[in-house]
Amino acid sequence: MVPMQSHIPAGRPLWSLLEDAFVDEGIEHLTVHGRWGAIEVADTSPLVREALHRMSLGPVALENISALHDNFVRWKTGSGPCLIWRKLKSTLDQLGGCVVPSLGLNDGAGPILSVVAVTRDAVFTLPAVDEDAIVTMRPRTEIERLNGDQALACPGRPYQVILHSAPATEIAKSLLHTESTIAQVAESLQVEKSLVEDVVAYLAGAGLVVVQRC
Repeated sequence: MVPMQSHIPAGRPLWSLLEDAFVDEGIEHLTVHGRWGAIEVADTSPLVREALHRMSLGPVALENISALHDNFVRWKTGSGPCLIWRKLKSTLDQLGGCVVPSLGLNDGAGPILSVVAVTRDAVFTLPAVDEDAIVTMRPRTEIERLNGDQALACPGRPYQVILHSAPATEIAKSLLHTESTIAQVAESLQVEKSLVEDVVAYLAGAGLVVVQRC
């Protein structure tokens, strides 16, 4: 099987830990405690410690860590090797559902959506979705109220998606109960196609969007 190509967001990837998770940090150990128990982090390097510290404070742009910045930019632009970023991402994947990936715009404001796990072993990936592929919400996906926000949820899926602001909410609602393409959604909502691509990739990564590939 050919590996699925990953989507690189045009917007700003943000990262945090679940609100009830906390980091226990010692000289020779690093442990993340959350609703599903304790996870020992094998990589106790300064970079991982700094990343987890920042993530414990809320959604953050990890490229602001000086040791990671150039590597992250290479990943985002596809301009060269990014082994440091990939190693850090692998460590974050080991934390499963304790990690909350979010999507922000490039205006420096907060996230427009956040992907929150409902199972311990959830591992988030961003699949690339062609702009002409047919996409729709998975059957039984509904919008619910959650702590003052709107949230997309579907029974049996490992994630729910919190919709924080209008661009993400409008795009998500446009995919409920109908089939469309990224290009069609962008045209109907009069928003940038790259923004729709980002939102659809996050929804697909959460398992809430079904993609019919051409």
